[in-house]
Amino acid sequence: MQTTILLPLIIGLPLLGFVILGLFGRRIAEPVSGWLASLLVLGSFLLGVVLLVGGGAKWAIADWLPGIPFSLLLDHLSGLMIMIVAGIGFLIHVYAIGYMHGDVGFSRFFSYFNFFIAAMLVLVLADSFPVMFIGWEGVGLASYLLIGFWYTDKVNVDSARKAFIVNRIGDLGFLLGMGLLWAVFGTLSISGLKEKIEASTLIFQAIPLAAALLFIGAIGKSAQVPLMVWLPDAMAGPTPVSALIHAATMVTAGVYLLARASFLYVGAPDVSFWIVIVGMVTAIYGALSAFGQTDIKRIVAYSTVSQLGFMFVAAGVGAYWVAMFHVMTQALFKALLFMSSGSVIHALGGEQDVRKMGGMWKYLPQTRWHGLIGALALGGLPLLSGFWSKDAILSSSFEYSPLLWFIMLAAAALTALYSMRWFVLVFMGEYRGKEHPHESPAVMTWPNHVLSLGALLAGFVGLPAVIQSKNLLEPWLNANIAHAGGEPLASGTEWVLILISALVALGGLYYGFRFFQQKVLPKWFTSFQVASLHSFYADNLYNAVIVNPLKVVADLLFGADSGLLRGFAGLGGIVGGIGGMLARLETGYLRFYVAGLLIAAVLLVGWGVLR
Repeated sequence: MQTTILLPLIIGLPLLGFVILGLFGRRIAEPVSGWLASLLVLGSFLLGVVLLVGGGAKWAIADWLPGIPFSLLLDHLSGLMIMIVAGIGFLIHVYAIGYMHGDVGFSRFFSYFNFFIAAMLVLVLADSFPVMFIGWEGVGLASYLLIGFWYTDKVNVDSARKAFIVNRIGDLGFLLGMGLLWAVFGTLSISGLKEKIEASTLIFQAIPLAAALLFIGAIGKSAQVPLMVWLPDAMAGPTPVSALIHAATMVTAGVYLLARASFLYVGAPDVSFWIVIVGMVTAIYGALSAFGQTDIKRIVAYSTVSQLGFMFVAAGVGAYWVAMFHVMTQALFKALLFMSSGSVIHALGGEQDVRKMGGMWKYLPQTRWHGLIGALALGGLPLLSGFWSKDAILSSSFEYSPLLWFIMLAAAALTALYSMRWFVLVFMGEYRGKEHPHESPAVMTWPNHVLSLGALLAGFVGLPAVIQSKNLLEPWLNANIAHAGGEPLASGTEWVLILISALVALGGLYYGFRFFQQKVLPKWFTSFQVASLHSFYADNLYNAVIVNPLKVVADLLFGADSGLLRGFAGLGGIVGGIGGMLARLETGYLRFYVAGLLIAAVLLVGWGVLR
């Protein structure tokens, strides 16, 4: 592994785009600023691939903070994330050139977009927790700017603020975890901590607590229950923002943190158990919530919540490479789904309500295939990318607990159903709106061609052991990730699990395709949809239990503070009045002062006599 200044250049290229477009964007014509931002991200991708092929790289400023270097590391794990962040990020940038055409904030948008990529690259390349935290907060700021990009719309602004505030809760856990690790080990270098913990024969009681605190940070960033409420609202901004946040960047940061810090979690089985529980609940909750949504992007957003739950389950059972495998496949098909949704929205003049869609199969000859491939990959159609990564999660779950496998299999069946609901409502039947649909320009369709190819084929790098004893991804990632190394499943058992997984996916896809084409749905389902539409009233519960009581407390404190300030203001007025009266006595005439002394002396003598 070489030490080279080229490593920070991976971050520097999109950061340069952020600065140039932020300062001079108004002077750069519309398409040029978009292509400049896109090519700089492509440059980061190509440079990262070159360094990765060359054996990886590292770079550090030793004296950045006392005892804490500013260190970057490009290994197999961070290399995979660079290919996802910069590679898919480049495709989303190109797509956005067409999607944002004519927007008055075109250059500002791409400036923020480049900043988002730069911050995420800091996060994944960091070899110390403080450097990771810089990227962690950077993507939080970038998401705030991008979700609220159309800031004249109150919904966008409220969604941006909600995402920013909820993530601060998780960030507190990250900060406390870092503080505890520093207090116990005297270093926050990730490589240094790993070496110290693996070399020590002592059992540090602080490790489970530090792992739990970092897990809280991951819950916030990856929108797990109970901090999941911000992510569905994050689709309020432009569609390329939704694709970037949900597929390639921010939400995968929590999963990446668990994988990067896996050396902590292998020694904290109780914490890993809670990771499994949280992931399992999130997977079910996200899937059930997707059924009632009527916004084309919000359906896909809840699918992100659910798929992140799958990734957390994989990390919790110790299959960290499987979690990263699903990060990779989900990045492809989820970006494809969001960008296909964006093409539909573009075709319908901004319409996002699926109840006013339908029939797009006839009007959008290219986007229809993109949408179908994305929906089938999400639903787990055998041989597509989503099938292989989801099957790997199910197999790992079975090793951990057959009950967990059954619950996650049910979540996979729900995924197949709601993915078909999205496809049927958008593309099948007759068009229910009033616009004149038209296909997107080539700058929007070509990125989706590439993503479609990835969604079809990417899963073959992580085939199960019964098909390929040593697949390409598992040993490659396990070089940098802790892994339990337990006994693999018997070949017969694994084949049965694969067959069951395939049958459930096929059955769910077929049933969903037929069920949601009915003109009148059963009453039980329409009743369920009402609760699902409101996300089972999670926001209402938060408002009733936390937000509204805090507002009351805030109003009381503000009233008390205002009263106190008014009291001080009144006292200040009295003192000022007295001071003004006394100031009038300062005439500057000696005769006036002598007369005053005489009068005071007479009064003093008179007071003494009268006593």
